[in-house]
Amino acid sequence: MNMQTIWYVLIHISLGLIGWQVFTISNLGVLAALAVCGSVQTWPMYEFYKLSWDKFNSMRSGLTGAEDRKRETRSYWVRLSRLWLFRSSAYSLLTLFVAWLMRG
Repeated sequence: MNMQTIWYVLIHISLGLIGWQVFTISNLGVLAALAVCGSVQTWPMYEFYKLSWDKFNSMRSGLTGAEDRKRETRSYWVRLSRLWLFRSSAYSLLTLFVAWLMRG
């Protein structure tokens, strides 16, 4: 486990501790947790984009057809969006679990 993961776990635990009255196991509480965790997870996704875009762009420039480049670009953004959704969902569950523990 790298330090970045540890910091994000600590951030989402503290979100659960701070917002234990807001993050409830209800429709609005889960949506609030997902919104907050999704906004926090935007930064690591931006970092991932900065690291991977140059390599992806060089791979994409080797393709000959415009349609192939368009399909690969769309596929790249779909993969990045899925990763953001997965990370947001996983950390939302952690945040909800900590908020649940605080309520007792």
